[in-house]
Amino acid sequence: MPEEVSRLFIGIRPDARTQQFLDGLTSQAKRELGPDKRDRIRWTSHANRHLTLAFLGETPDALIPRIEAKLAQIADKLPPFCARVVSLNPFPQRRSSLLAAELLTNPDLDKLHQQCRELMMELSMKPEGASYRPHITLARNRRGFARLEPVMLDYTMPLNNLVLYQSHMAPGGSQYLPLFEALLEDAQP
Repeated sequence: MPEEVSRLFIGIRPDARTQQFLDGLTSQAKRELGPDKRDRIRWTSHANRHLTLAFLGETPDALIPRIEAKLAQIADKLPPFCARVVSLNPFPQRRSSLLAAELLTNPDLDKLHQQCRELMMELSMKPEGASYRPHITLARNRRGFARLEPVMLDYTMPLNNLVLYQSHMAPGGSQYLPLFEALLEDAQP
C-alpha cells in the first residue's frame, strides 16, 4: 500500500488588523489595474493569506505529528514579535506573476525561519536554497503585474503564531488548510 503524503508548508497567519490592511492594498491594486477582461487575476482569499516560513513539499503523513510537536516546541520558546511590510510590488521581480506585500526581514523573523529550516533537516528534508524574502501573496496573474507601479509602505505586522498548512489543488487555484496552529509564547488568541 503506498504511503500517504500531503503537500505541506509552515507559515504565519495574519491577524484581523493585518487582513484589513491587506484588503486595502488589494482594493488599491484592483483600482489601478482596472477591469481588463484579458487578465485572469486570481486574488488571494483571507483563508489563503499567509507569510511562508518553510515549504516542506510532499511530506509523508506519518511525519505530521512530529512536525506539529516540533512547531509547538519552537512556539513555546519564542515571544511574539513584529515585522514591517515595506512594499506592494510584483514578486520576486518586476515581471513576475505574483503581486505581494513584501516584508523586511529582522533578527526575530530570521531566527524563526532558521528554526523551521532546522526542523526540515531533522526530518531529512532539504530546505530551499534561495535566500529568504518574506512576503504575503495577494494575487497571481500569468501576464504579470509589471504595469502596476511598486508602492512603498510602512506597516507593522504582529507575528504571533506558527501554522502547519496543507495545500490542496483546486480548479480556481490551491487552497490552504491549517492542520495545526501554535501561538508564540505569551501570544493571545
